[in-house]
Amino acid sequence: MDRREDLIELKDLRIPVERAQLHGWLYEDAGGEPRWSIEVSGRAQRFGDGDFAQALSPRFYDESLPLRIGDWRELEQQRCRFRWQDDEDQGDSLPTLYLCSHLSLPLSELSLGARDGRRFALRWTGLAEANWDEDYGREMPFRIELQIPFVEQEVRFWQRGDDEEVETAARAILRKRGLSDAHLRYREYRRFRDDPGDEHYRLLRAFFDPVE
Repeated sequence: MDRREDLIELKDLRIPVERAQLHGWLYEDAGGEPRWSIEVSGRAQRFGDGDFAQALSPRFYDESLPLRIGDWRELEQQRCRFRWQDDEDQGDSLPTLYLCSHLSLPLSELSLGARDGRRFALRWTGLAEANWDEDYGREMPFRIELQIPFVEQEVRFWQRGDDEEVETAARAILRKRGLSDAHLRYREYRRFRDDPGDEHYRLLRAFFDPVE
């Protein structure tokens, strides 16, 4: 039997999902607070008619979910609720829809259910807004229900010396900031800039895969 296609339901549209992921990130030089992000993007959809028609890809995301957990597996059974009129002072990172511009969701109710390996049952509903037209503008109901994977844990930090071992340093930062590294497998690192003469050459991005 063919697997059911995942969809973003946005008002009267049913848009196939092109990308869905959870991501953990920790930037030592930016306060060092663990962050958890989510993204669900749909395939390009035609909006408008004639000269005003555009192919737009809806992207629902939150770059910093309001969660205080220390292990990616603890995403299981987490819930986040946001209502703009109550929480508009929450911060710069808010649940958002990008359609033709980035607009915060007036209402967002997100739950991560049972875990199956690195995948979690996602249910995300609420209201969305876009700067398009009267039909696709204000308070559009949306619904997303699918299995979403946790794809990686990122640690960004400044390399202290040429002989510093990246995995060891990154794991030490994780533990120092209250994150467990027991269920993470080191994958690779990348320099923020490849040019040794660049001031950001020693800024490293270390990546870990989740261990199921």
